[in-house]
Amino acid sequence: MPRMSALPLLLLSLASLPALAADDAHDHHGNHPAHVHGVGKLDVALEGNTLTLHLDTPLVNVVGFEHAASSSKDKDTVRAAARTLREVNRIFATDAAAQCKSAEIQLESAALSPALLGEKAAASAQDAPKDGHADLDGDFTLVCASPGALTTLDLNGLFSAFPGFQRIDVQLATPKKQGALQLTPGNALIPLN
Repeated sequence: MPRMSALPLLLLSLASLPALAADDAHDHHGNHPAHVHGVGKLDVALEGNTLTLHLDTPLVNVVGFEHAASSSKDKDTVRAAARTLREVNRIFATDAAAQCKSAEIQLESAALSPALLGEKAAASAQDAPKDGHADLDGDFTLVCASPGALTTLDLNGLFSAFPGFQRIDVQLATPKKQGALQLTPGNALIPLN
C-alpha cells in the first residue's frame, strides 16, 4: 500500500488560517478568493528531495495590469514577466549546497493566454474575470540533490524583479517546521528548518 503524505493535508489546514487584514481587497466571486493588490500568497512544501512552491498573486503585482493583454506592449510585458518567473533559481534562491534544480514550472491566469506565459499546453478551463481583477498562479517544483543542506529560501529576487509585491504571505510545511509568516522587501528569507 502506498504511503500517504501528510504535507498536502498540512498545507490545507494552514490555508484555513485567518486572512490577514488589508485595505485594497477585491472580492472575487466564483473560483478566486479576495485578492489584495501588492500582496501575494506562497505555499512552500518540502518533502524528501522535492521543494514545491505555489504562488498566488494578483496579476497587477507582476505585470502592472489585470486585463487581457491585447496590445503589443502588454503582450511584451507578460512575456518578460513569465521569462523572469521561469528563472526559478533567481526568483526563489535556495542554498547552493542543496543543489536544487528546477524540475517543472506552470504559470496560469484566466486573463492571459497560455502561450504568452510560455505554456505549451492549454490552461484548464477558467472563466475570464468579469470584474476587472485577475490573478496569476505559479507552480514551481525543484528537486534538490542534497535536501539536508536546504536551510533557507530567499525571495529577494522576486521582490526585486516585481516591485508590485509589497508583502507575501507564506505558508510553510517541511518535515521539521510548519507555520505561516509574512515577507516584505528587505525581509525576504524563509527559514526552512
